[in-house]
Amino acid sequence: MRICVLSSGSGGNCLWVEAGSTRVLVDAGLSIKTAARRCKDAGLDLREATDLLVTHEHADHSLSSGAFARKLGLRVHATRGTLQALRDPPPAELCFPLAAGQSLLLGALRVEPLAVPHDAAEPVAFAFEERGPGGRVRAAIVTDLGCAPARLASELGQLDALVLEMNHDTRLLLEGPYPFHLKRRIRSDVGHLSNAQGAQLLARALHPGLRRVVLAHLSEHNNTEAHARRAAEAVLARAAHAPALAVADQFAAGEPFTLLPRAAPPTFVPARQLSLFGT
Repeated sequence: MRICVLSSGSGGNCLWVEAGSTRVLVDAGLSIKTAARRCKDAGLDLREATDLLVTHEHADHSLSSGAFARKLGLRVHATRGTLQALRDPPPAELCFPLAAGQSLLLGALRVEPLAVPHDAAEPVAFAFEERGPGGRVRAAIVTDLGCAPARLASELGQLDALVLEMNHDTRLLLEGPYPFHLKRRIRSDVGHLSNAQGAQLLARALHPGLRRVVLAHLSEHNNTEAHARRAAEAVLARAAHAPALAVADQFAAGEPFTLLPRAAPPTFVPARQLSLFGT
């Protein structure tokens, strides 16, 4: 599995996930032109994308979803609530509704939508699994949530990679320029994770097999890379085998990283019987 964060932040979100011949974009908050340039910078080709997964309808995640479908022919997968709320919906024949807890198989990539608390119509995060003769790889992209319910945290077990929201530093937010109603919304249980909340969720997901952590959706005004790193590193310092840590950029594509399979357990339990990351 190969993953690349093309952009992450309130100005636009778009990520690339690749397994076998499947090339999936997660969110379409960038214009096609910008997304194509970011892909080229990362050694990827936007024209090879096969599917688009949309987490929710907020413009920084869905702005170009209709254009991506019409111009690139991408199949668009999102919850019914998200599809109905899109400002520029894709053609009906390219819309494929999904639901939290119901896995989706796209070629070599198994996708698990995870319900998240956010002030959108029917938002989800996404977990991914690739299985092959050599074993399996698991990753998750979890942003845009105001809190982390126990069920969500339990679904992030045994990951190889985690792209995790660390939106704001609480002090910077409270002392910053945003109006009070926006500060209240961000800090609410359906807003965005603070660095401290993100660190708590990271601690729940941390295990010896976690190889990559990417901090994402940092606020341009209410956070800094140093603040986010400090919170994450305080958690990772307690790990015997700490994963590689990176911070996603709003204005440039990150370095793609490849996850090779690790040994799979002897028995595979179908997703309809057991949550992909359940125990």
